[in-house]
Amino acid sequence: MSPLASFVIPVYNGSAYISESIKSCLDSSNKKIEVVVVDDFSTDATVRIVEKMAETDDRVKLIRHGVNMGRSAARNTGIVATSSEILMMLDHDDIALPNRASATIKAFKNNKEVDIVYSQFQIIDELGNVQAKVNVAPFDWEKLKKTKLAYIGHSTMAFRKSVYQMVQYTSGEFCKHAIDDWKFQVDAYQAGLKFMPIRKCLSQYRWIEKKRDEAKILELKNSCLQ
Repeated sequence: MSPLASFVIPVYNGSAYISESIKSCLDSSNKKIEVVVVDDFSTDATVRIVEKMAETDDRVKLIRHGVNMGRSAARNTGIVATSSEILMMLDHDDIALPNRASATIKAFKNNKEVDIVYSQFQIIDELGNVQAKVNVAPFDWEKLKKTKLAYIGHSTMAFRKSVYQMVQYTSGEFCKHAIDDWKFQVDAYQAGLKFMPIRKCLSQYRWIEKKRDEAKILELKNSCLQ
């Protein structure tokens, strides 16, 4: 039976968290899902971990890049490989809560005009302890333009597969500086796609402190807002 929704997980050297992320998808209250994992030429144990999980649950599908192509390319590869019409994005160290798939499927079923949905989420630390909860509001273009990071939590975002015909994830500098999710949201808005918030907590975002080149990020953002 074809899945009703697909999780897409790009991963590079994610052995510390990938099994937890996949398991959270498999534990969805709606079992009619698939989990498409795209390994971007990892050098750690990621592939072995995913292969073992795929052996015990055929809902897990592993795709391997022969060279490192970047997170955006991995996301695009995963999207093309999905078997459903509803695609849920998830980073390899984040968690899908049990009601995410069912709430997402319901939102699209009841709102035919909506292209992209997003939800509330919890912020967790490296050990999985909840640090905060982030609420959502109706989509705000001005806020998206001004925010340093993506206005919408990427691991809460889902869209119809038809969206991919209009918008894809951008590689290169946007991916290198980890704002490819922000660029996707900008491109989707500029393409006239409709966003809708789901006022439920459906995901957990793992906050791991990383150094960021803020000046370069600002330059990249300004380049596509002019």
